[in-house]
Amino acid sequence: MKIIHISDLHFGLHRQEIIHRFLIEAAAIQPEVIIISGDLTHRARSEQFRDLKAFLSRLPGKVLIVPGNHDVPAFDLIQRFLTPFDKYRHFISNAMEVSYENESVRILGLNSVNPYSIKDGKLSSDSLKKIETYFSEAENKLNILFFHHNFQHFEGLHRPLSNTREFIVSLKKSAVHLICTGHLHYANVSFLEKNGQESFALLHAGSLSCQRTRDDRNSFYLIEVEAGECTIELRTYELNQFSQKESHAYRF
Repeated sequence: MKIIHISDLHFGLHRQEIIHRFLIEAAAIQPEVIIISGDLTHRARSEQFRDLKAFLSRLPGKVLIVPGNHDVPAFDLIQRFLTPFDKYRHFISNAMEVSYENESVRILGLNSVNPYSIKDGKLSSDSLKKIETYFSEAENKLNILFFHHNFQHFEGLHRPLSNTREFIVSLKKSAVHLICTGHLHYANVSFLEKNGQESFALLHAGSLSCQRTRDDRNSFYLIEVEAGECTIELRTYELNQFSQKESHAYRF
């Protein structure tokens, strides 16, 4: 089974040539699922959502999406505080959280956007409980959790979730194997200890198509799942094409 993870598209401050090339890549890969972990637009404007929607309509497979902090109004404070997700609901989905399951994977996407903060994220208490219940059993499936904000600290980059400690408590009670996030525009794969015995893979996605990156590259992840093992491949854009830069193996 093939899964693509992309993040931080930032329609409105995106590179159209990368969007075009990614559509070619996705058509060639034919993933069963595409995970998009937020910051779909740059300023949550209607025209940006319309361009995004046209892009989404051309993607293969099941597309799972959660919002990022750039998907709520930045400067219209009344709308930001009273109806922050109106345009997201109108153009993308009424669902702020998504889930998907088949014989190989179980996937849960959560909304980490805090409309009362410009950048910082937070997972609600209901979302934290959902992590524990949705991933209560492994069942020989790859369990993937995704949301927009990082919870791991990187010096000089955005702060982690404001309730990271509470998140870690819920994570340790769950059977999560992979966590996919974005926000940082900095691609990084880590394997972290969860409860002294098990480990999980943490995929910070770089920006797929934004003109601004922290790692000087635009990228996406290709995840392939087969018989209790997955491979995680980082593909980066340069010279008008995507090419493999890193590959990791993870057994679950």
